[in-house]
Amino acid sequence: MAAIKKTAHSNAATGSRDVLLALDWYYPEMHLGVARYAHEHRWHVTFDFDEPIPRRWSGDGVLTLLATRNQFWRQLRIMNVPIVDLAESRPKIPLPRVTMDNAAIARMAVEYFLDNGHRQFAFVYRRHGGVNRRRRFHFQKILAEYGYTGNVLSWQLERRQRADTRQQRKIWLVRRLAELPKPLAVLARDNDAVEVLEACLAAGFTVPDQVAVLGIDNTQTICNCLYISLSSIDPNLERVGYEGAALLDRLIRGEKAPETPIYITPRGIVERSSTDSLATNHPHVAAALKFMCDHAAEPIGMADIVQHVPISRSGLEKAFREHFVRSPIDQLRRIRLEMAKKMLRDTDDKLHRIARNTGFQNAHNLCRLFRKDVGMTPTQYRLAQ
Repeated sequence: MAAIKKTAHSNAATGSRDVLLALDWYYPEMHLGVARYAHEHRWHVTFDFDEPIPRRWSGDGVLTLLATRNQFWRQLRIMNVPIVDLAESRPKIPLPRVTMDNAAIARMAVEYFLDNGHRQFAFVYRRHGGVNRRRRFHFQKILAEYGYTGNVLSWQLERRQRADTRQQRKIWLVRRLAELPKPLAVLARDNDAVEVLEACLAAGFTVPDQVAVLGIDNTQTICNCLYISLSSIDPNLERVGYEGAALLDRLIRGEKAPETPIYITPRGIVERSSTDSLATNHPHVAAALKFMCDHAAEPIGMADIVQHVPISRSGLEKAFREHFVRSPIDQLRRIRLEMAKKMLRDTDDKLHRIARNTGFQNAHNLCRLFRKDVGMTPTQYRLAQ
């Protein structure tokens, strides 16, 4: 193959760069973030699925995502240019890093499950790779902070055999899930979460009432193409790509590399059918919770909730104290707050419109609760996303 000559794209005066994007594992959202930075700064980015690291490539810097293939690093390490890694899978390799915050992802999952009333947890993964190990560690650590333990279901660790087929994993998952108490909250990477859902269907476990399943990565081509659509954590991979490109740009200009990785906070949880319920075994509490979820955008209060359950107000409040994590009114405020957060993230609507559409009635009520529960104003929250 002929040598690839350095192009004329790099120009110190204009700041334009000739950059290689070499991904051992492909995330389209991450690529999009790099592309956005490249467009804003007139970069030329070389990317090739078939030949991720072209022979004799010559340019200004490299953005990579190192996963499991040692050959990737062997090829990159001989390049005399700045390199930024967009993963933390290979922490022993001394590279500047901008990557997703797996500790924050685990905390988001734990607090989401706890807020939904769950008390039994499992982390499921197929491969015992670096990212899964870190997520499992943080998941169990954060659960312990709240006084809970988390079960770990790892195919690779439990089934030390060469044979590895989807059907074998389904049989194993059906058996392992059957051993755990219900209702159960499961956290897994999107690809693994799909197999959890398939095992639940095969075993007859209802999702999300008996088993709530939360994915990680929010891969829309996976999450929206299932019998039961998959809720998933959006790790903000576009921001990872963008900030990784920004760091590479600074390194090319001669700035010193940061001593520690730059972690990007996840955007939030995209809720779909696989977690669309609240964990409780009390029928009246469940009925009240469903009514609140269905009518939270309306101007309802405690009197309206009591009218829709065959129990007195004091009896319902007592049932919530014994069978759920918060009072009915506190839960109604939480539902409305999450609705408002989603609108702030996903729309450009004015605050008064968001307040009307989420049951707060006016912007003053919305801002007051935001400052109390989130520690910032709605506008500050929107700008931070």
